[in-house]
Amino acid sequence: MTHGTPASFTMQGFGTLVQHNLLAQKERLIRAASLEITTLILQLNLEAEVTNEIGQSYADCVGGLSPTWECRSCGTHDRRQFRRDGHYRRCLTVREGTITLRMPLVQCRCRGYVAIPWQTVDPWARYWYDVDLDDVHRYLAGMSYRLVGDAASTQAQTNISHVQAWRTMQEVGAHEVESATTLGPCPYSVILDEAYISVAGEKKVFLLAVADDARVLAVRGPTERTLENWQALLEGLTEQGISPLQGLAGVTYDGDTAIRGAVQLVWPRVVLQQCVWHILERVADAVSAVHGPDAPEVERIVDQAARIFLRNRERPNAEERARLRLTQFLVEHGEAAWAQMVSRAFVEGTEYLRTPRLQRTNGLAERTIKEFRRRTKTMDGFKSEAGGRHFAVIWRVWKNVRSAMNKDYARWVRHRNPNLKDRHPILS
Repeated sequence: MTHGTPASFTMQGFGTLVQHNLLAQKERLIRAASLEITTLILQLNLEAEVTNEIGQSYADCVGGLSPTWECRSCGTHDRRQFRRDGHYRRCLTVREGTITLRMPLVQCRCRGYVAIPWQTVDPWARYWYDVDLDDVHRYLAGMSYRLVGDAASTQAQTNISHVQAWRTMQEVGAHEVESATTLGPCPYSVILDEAYISVAGEKKVFLLAVADDARVLAVRGPTERTLENWQALLEGLTEQGISPLQGLAGVTYDGDTAIRGAVQLVWPRVVLQQCVWHILERVADAVSAVHGPDAPEVERIVDQAARIFLRNRERPNAEERARLRLTQFLVEHGEAAWAQMVSRAFVEGTEYLRTPRLQRTNGLAERTIKEFRRRTKTMDGFKSEAGGRHFAVIWRVWKNVRSAMNKDYARWVRHRNPNLKDRHPILS
């Protein structure tokens, strides 16, 4: 019994015998129709490829040299030397099962056969594109490689190894790395953070850059949290259209000196906003080290520090009020470690009051990291750096696609389900 079958429901008496028979009949008819349609589409497309290259028949031969078709024997590219020579059978596994295609044969006048770079099916591939695409979707949704292979085998009613899913992930990840394009419009601000993960038994980090509209701009890793790596990530974003020249105004980060140094080197005109939540966490740790983690002074001092940094930017004189709170805090706590900590972080912690629309915390990045960890938790890390790098590239694309779909769905729901009190004034 595989995880994708309703056998457990059958054993527990879920549904009637008639319903199970109808369900089996429905699935059998849908599978047969889908296999027939898929075979017809692929067969017609294969014939169209040959027709576009050498013509419908030998009398209708297309002249000129072919840039990709080549005779295996004499090496000629002359289309007038090529002609059809029947078909050979090739079995191909698609999502619904296994089909048999009649692959066209093209022969040269020298009796050698022509090497055809097919666009419809990959050479020597046992599985078609839809199987690989389903493997990637299932893996990113949280399945392991073995569960992916189990689900694909159940759907196709044939044996598909879990190695196929692993190989597909690596190929797609390598392709995405090579074909990286622009990241869309430049955001107003960027949040920088890192996520820790185990790679080949060692503790590594993935460096993340998240836009203020929740787009994941970059996931670099597995690597080390150094100035050089952060600088390389920012330079890569600059090459893809994310820079102050394109409208970038600020960066929110957790206070890491490596991030600060990299931003000052690559984006010197960008303002830095230190995450307020991290500032308060460091204050809590400093107070706990002196008074103990359960002491009432921890909550009281953290609350005083929060009144300094957490201000309503829309109220007048918000920055002056924050400075007044800072002065009172320093007078009360003197030379304490947390007082010096608050004093050093005040300028960067209140930058959002001087720069509109700047994120005062890295909450967007933290939520992204939580999703990343939730997906990689069941994997127990990565076995190699290449595997982790390829997964990060694909996961970034998948995350952005899901976020865009969720936003579109939310707009659709708001459009289709307006407030009932607006539609029916009698209810108000």
